[in-house]
Amino acid sequence: MQARDAVRVRRRVDTPASVEHVHSWPLGTLAAFLFEGRDGSEVRRMLGAGIARAHGWQARWDPIELSVEELDAVESLFPDSQPDLALDLEAASVVLQVPALVPFLFVPIRRENPVVEAAARRAAYQCFDYGAWADVFLATVSSVDAAAILDDPARRGHDRDEAELARRVVGESDVALRFEVRRAGLAPPWESA
Repeated sequence: MQARDAVRVRRRVDTPASVEHVHSWPLGTLAAFLFEGRDGSEVRRMLGAGIARAHGWQARWDPIELSVEELDAVESLFPDSQPDLALDLEAASVVLQVPALVPFLFVPIRRENPVVEAAARRAAYQCFDYGAWADVFLATVSSVDAAAILDDPARRGHDRDEAELARRVVGESDVALRFEVRRAGLAPPWESA
């Protein structure tokens, strides 16, 4: 692996008054940052390209070439899955994902809903997700329950387009609720670096 104590990362939030922040991150922090909704091969490609969007930011760095084994070594430093963990609904963020297993659409959902509460009781532990930097639990829901969740008047309104698209495809795909629970005292490395 290339010797790198730190990677100089420039990140920018796209707003009318865009501000660029420069960080000196360990390689593992950059890799974890890039895992948002991506697999290892995509992360390796992005590291080599030197530019990516993740977590609402655009980031740039000098391109880094890593082999599969080198990225595996970086990943081995990330938190392990803990399948014995119980889902703490009060600490979870919840999204409806469509389709359930290979999702392309994520709609934020509020926890305070009877369908969500029932799904939480039967949710199964999936993994520790590096992109979310959280433990993930999944529970499938029926298309009727998914429609009821999407029609909840207390839902947030800023994701209207995603919710409308979800309404259109809910009857055609399996749907799941994804519960993401951050571990106490374990902040995402890109937030604390």
